[in-house]
Amino acid sequence: MTTCLDTSFLFDLLAGDSAAADLLPGIEPPIVVSALCFYELLAGEANPGRIERVEGFAQEFAVVPVTFEVCTLAAEIQTRLQARGEPIPKIDALLAATSILVGAPLVTADEHFRRVPSEFGLLLREYRDRPAA
Repeated sequence: MTTCLDTSFLFDLLAGDSAAADLLPGIEPPIVVSALCFYELLAGEANPGRIERVEGFAQEFAVVPVTFEVCTLAAEIQTRLQARGEPIPKIDALLAATSILVGAPLVTADEHFRRVPSEFGLLLREYRDRPAA
């Protein structure tokens, strides 16, 4: 089964986070990443070392482009969330749409993806333990 990685997961891999590092070997290919994740990983930190590490992700995982279909679905998701007063970051709406369209669960640490209405079919794979209430 295809798996889609969110930027939060990739940030954690770059930082050497054990939760992300422990999960990665158990994810079976194909593994996909939206091209938008590379922008998020490099924005404000585009030094040669960071660029090289992020480029490694681009070579290791299949890169999914941002298509018109992705944009349209993301806009539908965001419109619905805004109507409820619960928008998510615009890039994350695009990442949710990418995951939905490739038919893959999204590996993320970002809880706001849970707000995407279930009828869109977003599957989540969260890898961080939530604190007890």
